[in-house]
Amino acid sequence: MALRGVDMRRLASACFALLTLGPVPAMAADMPVKAPPAAPPPPVATWTGCYVGGNVGGGWAREKYTDPLALPFPAPLANHTAEGVVGGGQVGCDFQFGNWVIGAQGMFDGADLNGNHLFGEIFKTHIPWFATATARVGYAFSPEFLLYVKGGGAWKRDEERIIDPVFLVVEGAADVTRTGGTVGGGFEWQFWKNVSFFAEYDYLAFGTKRVIFAAFPEPGEVGPLPPFPLDIQQNVSVVVAGFNWRFGPWH
Repeated sequence: MALRGVDMRRLASACFALLTLGPVPAMAADMPVKAPPAAPPPPVATWTGCYVGGNVGGGWAREKYTDPLALPFPAPLANHTAEGVVGGGQVGCDFQFGNWVIGAQGMFDGADLNGNHLFGEIFKTHIPWFATATARVGYAFSPEFLLYVKGGGAWKRDEERIIDPVFLVVEGAADVTRTGGTVGGGFEWQFWKNVSFFAEYDYLAFGTKRVIFAAFPEPGEVGPLPPFPLDIQQNVSVVVAGFNWRFGPWH
């Protein structure tokens, strides 16, 4: 009987040990496993920063002439359109807040815009360059795609000639730099790292200016001749496309 009591106590101890140790594997299996660290998110394009780039395109300038000294009132001298290619560069800086982007830009383009018309004499125009300084406001419809409008000041060089249609000699000449305003708009796409492509249309308005021409004698005439004025109204349209390289600690 004493031996049987000892066996019973041993059996009870073994059962207690099993009950104590039994849930341990299950509890260990239920313990949460630490997840591996998440991969860093891909970089998101930002428009904040400065840039420099180049552009190429075409332009056309409407030129309208009036003789202010004609009597009894100023007389129109017809008009023409000077057309050709343009190309140059631009620099600027942008700042993005939310989806909105504001910035400032300067652009300088060489040009070869030429046009003429016959109205008694040949009126000829050549525009060798133009420049703009503008503010720009845009909206980023996606991190990489921006629509924008721009506006500010504009300048252009204007070379005017009046040519005798018979002798083909210059009767009058004026080279002036004109100041006006510009508005425009376009889109820009950051397609790779800090490189973007853009295309835009710009309208440059110079209004009407009284231009003083130097006069030259025709064959058989004796000089010198006094200068004379013409009122010239000018407006220029430009379409360009190009690339910008964006830089700064934020890229």
